[in-house]
Amino acid sequence: MGKMSRCSVPITVVLLSLSLDLAACNGGKRLICYFSSDSPTTKGYGRYTANEIPVELCSDVIYRGLGFPQWTRGSYQFDNKELERLRSYMYTIKSRSSTVRNIVTVLERGQDALSYSLMSEVPERRGAFVKAILRLLEQYGLDGVEIAWEWPGTMVKFGGISSDRESLIALLTDMRSGLRSRSKELFFFGAVYPKVLRESYRVTSICQVVDFVTLFTFDMRPHTNNVADVHAPMRNRSFETDSNRAKTNVVDGVETWINFGCPPKKLILGIGLFGQAFTLANPAQYNVGAPAVGPGEEGQYYYGGYYPYYELCLLLRNGWNKFYDSVGQMPFAVRGNQWLGYEDTNSIAAKMNLAQEKRLGGVVLQYVDYDDFWGFCGSRNPLTTFIYQRLSRIPSDIGFAIEWS
Repeated sequence: MGKMSRCSVPITVVLLSLSLDLAACNGGKRLICYFSSDSPTTKGYGRYTANEIPVELCSDVIYRGLGFPQWTRGSYQFDNKELERLRSYMYTIKSRSSTVRNIVTVLERGQDALSYSLMSEVPERRGAFVKAILRLLEQYGLDGVEIAWEWPGTMVKFGGISSDRESLIALLTDMRSGLRSRSKELFFFGAVYPKVLRESYRVTSICQVVDFVTLFTFDMRPHTNNVADVHAPMRNRSFETDSNRAKTNVVDGVETWINFGCPPKKLILGIGLFGQAFTLANPAQYNVGAPAVGPGEEGQYYYGGYYPYYELCLLLRNGWNKFYDSVGQMPFAVRGNQWLGYEDTNSIAAKMNLAQEKRLGGVVLQYVDYDDFWGFCGSRNPLTTFIYQRLSRIPSDIGFAIEWS
């Protein structure tokens, strides 16, 4: 019989045993928690380790992540220092939970912008990459891998090349073949930008070979736009006239993936547990869509314009005027020339309603270490707990799994 989860409810009748799948206590939906590999080095109260992860809430934890491995003498090798940090992390997380699924993300960083492109278009290198991933999963006891290729195809400014659209499918297909016999899972980090969806992805083919697509439905409004806006609007607002920007929102992103042929159960909705601040061009103009001149003031823990929830929940107690974007369905706050859009339980509830309505496979949190894990503003991990409880009220699409022993 398979490994019992903490949510299992065994019923023995002669030789029959029934048990719930790990995610079944959340209506069969997954609550996936991104853990930033940089969080243990965050200064002060922002330091977060595997000991702080709420393993009683997360069905999966994605370690995000490892840098792209280097091509050396006919094989791919991961950085030894990064592997040592992963080893320490896995030792801790496995000592805390035997049921949480552990996934690792392979990232492209800075000068590695073409790494996925150069690897995937050459069959020999593609095969070597798959071998490196399989070796990594087995060596560290991981349950799967997330491919975070940002972004393939014709998005040249991000490092993509025209052959990426087909190379991506070849890579995912080869990866699927290697993982299947080992009962490991394959995740793909998917954009909702209309241009990427049209020109970089063959959505039906992607969803045929991966287990899940973790959707980039957060941080969709960069400071470079010079427009004060919430980072994950549910829908288009009247001031968004550019066709690409108008379609870059949560509802349109989810619906496009579904309309392009991805089964909803494979889509995991991304929710960002952070706020994004802008500096207003004119403090008298502060509605959503107001002109901005760049990022807001730098907080205590992260670079300019970004605030983890554990910081912003305290910040908002001090002289900020709070408002709500009724179409985007997210709150924002204003103090002087500072404008801050963020997630709270009301905005998250709207996203959870969408996940239920569209029968998505679950949600992924960017990042679990951004939640109020200290309990500065009340109970610990309030947003993660809210999402867990909301998922538990969603009926399972399957009911419950039956395991025979």
